[in-house]
Amino acid sequence: MNRADQAHPVRRSLAVTIILLALSITHLAYVPLAELREMPILPPALALAVLLGAGYAYAARLASKGEGFHVAINLIIGEDLGVLVAGLILGHPWGEYLRPGTLLVLLLQFALTFPEIWRRQESGQPIVAPARLAWFVLACAAAFATYMAFKPQGLWSVTPPMP
Repeated sequence: MNRADQAHPVRRSLAVTIILLALSITHLAYVPLAELREMPILPPALALAVLLGAGYAYAARLASKGEGFHVAINLIIGEDLGVLVAGLILGHPWGEYLRPGTLLVLLLQFALTFPEIWRRQESGQPIVAPARLAWFVLACAAAFATYMAFKPQGLWSVTPPMP
């Protein structure tokens, strides 16, 4: 028998669903997080947070059926690159203003990869996608840490609003 014949049927991962729900809640908690960090509440960032929260909730719903990891990957890559690019274009502290829960979001994104790797290993599926996602999230965390350390001016000189 080859490896494909021995593979177990795909099963749902409760941990992936819970982590995706936690990501959704973190994004939907934009206002309390911004207030906690004494940051201005920006309507475009609030709209983005609501859309991302809804997207992660949708991915969690799909994950509860054993699907949805590809949706989560697309959301994570788009969100992380978008926040970094916006932060670099607008300058410091816009990267933080757009996502006040960055540390929690990056930790949850990284944590999301482990139960998916485990599930795929148990079912005999390739682990390439979640492993690449883990490396991507680590690279984005390093890029965001560099952004915070150097506090770039940005290409546009947009004055941050006062909280």
